[in-house]
Amino acid sequence: MDLQESFEALDSRAPDTYAQAVEAYCDGILRLHWNERLINKIFGRALQSHAAGRLVVQHYQWQLRGAPRPTLALLQRRMPGGGRTLATFFAVLRLAGMVAVDIDPGDRRVRYLVPTPRLLDGLRTWVRHHLHCAEALGALPPGHAQRLDSDTDYFTAFLAGADHILDRLAETRGRFGGWDWFDQRDGGGRIAMLLLREHCRVHRPGEEGSTPFPLRASELAQRLGFSHSHVRNLVNEATAQGHLTQDAPRGLVALTPRFQAELQIWLQHLLGWFAETAAMAQHHLQARSQAPTHNKAAGVHNP
Repeated sequence: MDLQESFEALDSRAPDTYAQAVEAYCDGILRLHWNERLINKIFGRALQSHAAGRLVVQHYQWQLRGAPRPTLALLQRRMPGGGRTLATFFAVLRLAGMVAVDIDPGDRRVRYLVPTPRLLDGLRTWVRHHLHCAEALGALPPGHAQRLDSDTDYFTAFLAGADHILDRLAETRGRFGGWDWFDQRDGGGRIAMLLLREHCRVHRPGEEGSTPFPLRASELAQRLGFSHSHVRNLVNEATAQGHLTQDAPRGLVALTPRFQAELQIWLQHLLGWFAETAAMAQHHLQARSQAPTHNKAAGVHNP
């Protein structure tokens, strides 16, 4: 994976600033996953991504606030779903070099999960991309995305407070219609990103109805590491659910107006949570800088 992908202005055909920003957001997410079969397999569903996020948040809350260090048992208590599924997932992350294990010197039965630089570098790119989009859409003042690279304390404070994003995602699960439907399926979130990107490129403001665009299912399946039949089946099911319309003879699809509205509401909420977390991180650092010197080190644990 190229972990230096940035939120660059595209040679975009999108007709307005909002559509251009959303197109760039979707395009960046897709570029981070093109030809990354392992990444797509590991993080194919939301549960896996959120579990990895909980691990990172807990790790930095331990460092900054003295919270309990993350263990498998702790994360299993705080995450929905089967404990065995999470155990398998974190074992895969260890094999992929994204998670390491520290053994408690006082009790060798206790094993702490530690995010590695590989996982943190990928997460930095992911967060940066969301903050760039929030800035482009006016939800966040400029400079936060760039600060992730130049200010280690800011990046750490953001991650320690990112349970705000994960909690909101958990609380609102099932409220975003078509987005939730796609996101619950293997690779569904990536496919939804491609559909939204193509929609932004062809749809014109004030245009009634939905503008169709070509869907190259074979290329999409190859790039994301899924079978062609999986992509086709997902598109056909989405059509039956009323999220898409298809012109099968011409190989065209279109987002229904309802699905367009659901995607817009979901993205506005998501970027809003990222913006709120960025503001909280900045506030935390300002408060710490103004605190008496003897308090600054209180409760801080080093790995």
